[in-house]
Amino acid sequence: METMLSYRSCSLRARLENGTRLLVDRVSFDIAAGESLALIGETGSGKTMIAQSIMGVLPSNVTQTGGEIVFCGSPLPKGRRLRALLGRDIVYIPQNGHEFLNPSRTIRRQLQDSLRHNGVPHREWEQTALDRLRRAGFENPGELMAQYPFQLSGGMAQRVTIALALCAQPALLIADEPTNGLDTEGKQRFMDLLTELFPQAGRLIITHDISVAQLCDRVLVLCGGRMQETGPAKAVLSSPKQPYTAALIGALVENGMKETPVLRKGETKCPFYARCPEASEACAEQEPAEQSDGERKWWCRA
Repeated sequence: METMLSYRSCSLRARLENGTRLLVDRVSFDIAAGESLALIGETGSGKTMIAQSIMGVLPSNVTQTGGEIVFCGSPLPKGRRLRALLGRDIVYIPQNGHEFLNPSRTIRRQLQDSLRHNGVPHREWEQTALDRLRRAGFENPGELMAQYPFQLSGGMAQRVTIALALCAQPALLIADEPTNGLDTEGKQRFMDLLTELFPQAGRLIITHDISVAQLCDRVLVLCGGRMQETGPAKAVLSSPKQPYTAALIGALVENGMKETPVLRKGETKCPFYARCPEASEACAEQEPAEQSDGERKWWCRA
């Protein structure tokens, strides 16, 4: 399969008043056409920063300090050339449709804006917009076209963002916590819809929800901006090799919401060292070792 995105050894660093802080450290992954990759980890693990670095919308004090991002075989452009790809070749689906949509424009006008950006002839806008809303799950799209975002429920607003994405034919789809507020059945339907509507796109799913990650093809687990474990989602999340992955799964409600308390003090090169029940002296003194069983990789000395 064609590789849509290669994110290679990238680090992200923030400039602060008292110096700098490393937010993401040497993260690498690939996403192939038609494949979904979930980035999972606690708040602050670097998931959203990675997505923002791909789209070129990092906060002004954050910069990429190494590595390379390759999109469809070529280095990802920057500035105006990158902005031209957004909404066309690279499409973003947010976690909150209401916050993403323009409150002062009707759904019709927002769909027309997207169709214009993607080169659809003016005479085709109305029927194409209706079709995209219908494909996103609206049974009566004509009634929706004249409405404003504040008139929609949260679920409806989220489906409108999918309809906007359908105005393009993206090679890469980035969805940031797209299932927030949905029940288990709703999450399954949403993920199935992304697969059905964007079968050829590489799909990067940013989530803290293990049940959503389980619906993806592969998973990359992050802690403190560092890679902890990666491989097929079912294998990694059913029998984790890395203590941090196991702790994430143990914190699920169905697993008793087991806490990962601070067990020791001190900063080391392993971001989970202070809370890891399996940590050794080697963990405190050396970089986590890369290990592999042929199907997945994990980084740990425990």
